Amino acid sequence: MTDFTHDIPDSKRHRQTTGEYRVYLGLIFLAAVPFCTAIWAYRLIHQAKLPAQGPIQSALSEARTITPRIFWA
Repeated sequence: MTDFTHDIPDSKRHRQTTGEYRVYLGLIFLAAVPFCTAIWAYRLIHQAKLPAQGPIQSALSEARTITPRIFWA
């Protein structure tokens, strides 16, 4: 018997995981915000200058780094 599940084009596979990917990205982003805010404040106090990235940008960067590892690792 032939298995056609491997013949699905990549574009269709990507569309099926987009919603789930966004959910995970959002959850990881929300989890990273407090930690990135604490790190940002620590650097602000100890280095006496504004860090290059704000806490939101840093949390978004972390989420964009971690989320693909869940799906494609």
